Amino acid sequence: MYITDQHGNKITEGTTLKYLGTRTKGKADKICIREDKTWIRLDSTGLYYRLEYLMVIKPEGKKKIIRRSKKEKILQKLNQTYHKNYEISSDSDGPGVGGG
Repeated sequence: MYITDQHGNKITEGTTLKYLGTRTKGKADKICIREDKTWIRLDSTGLYYRLEYLMVIKPEGKKKIIRRSKKEKILQKLNQTYHKNYEISSDSDGPGVGGG
């Protein structure tokens, strides 16, 4: 059995698909043919979708999550605040310097 989407891309179990109605994405985990209609179940929803409304897409890579410690977050915030205050008071003698 050779199943393709409307663009001729081959669909097998594990193929990443997008349902065109709601743009739901998932992998084909079951393919059924009933009454001359092809239905494909997506793993992301557990629902069956008609082949005519599915399109093969490239699998999305895992997003790299950068985690920072609380200390790093506080230092970054202080650094941003310092530079912001310095830009505002750039007409003066400098941050923290009072005229006397």
